[in-house]
Amino acid sequence: MKRSFAIAAMCVVSWTLPASAHHSLAAYNMGTYKTVEGTVKSFQWMNPHAKLSLVVVNGAGRTTQWEFEGGSIGRLTNGGFVKDAFGPGDKIKVAYNPRRDGSTAGFFIAVTTSGGRTFAIDRFKQLKGSSEP
Repeated sequence: MKRSFAIAAMCVVSWTLPASAHHSLAAYNMGTYKTVEGTVKSFQWMNPHAKLSLVVVNGAGRTTQWEFEGGSIGRLTNGGFVKDAFGPGDKIKVAYNPRRDGSTAGFFIAVTTSGGRTFAIDRFKQLKGSSEP
């Protein structure tokens, strides 16, 4: 009886740990998206969220580094993303939910490569149907 209780308690604890470790996406405006083009500095294919650094050159020739967070590997894979879809030095276009503070950062929801291939999570497809940047 004590052993059954201990096993049940361990199961409950293990189910709650991932949920408590997850952070909020409240910093991003998830109801809209914008796009930016640049050169990949790095792409980290990891859980709980992929990371993307992009170097963007403005009209005056000044560079700015943008930082993006993405969904989990599972969510990205469901959207067609693959680990080696793009990498350092590649020119890409990123669709993202902007940070509410206006910084050069966001939550990426779609990427289009220079070859024209687009990887997108379902939420991007829904947003794209309702508004254009």
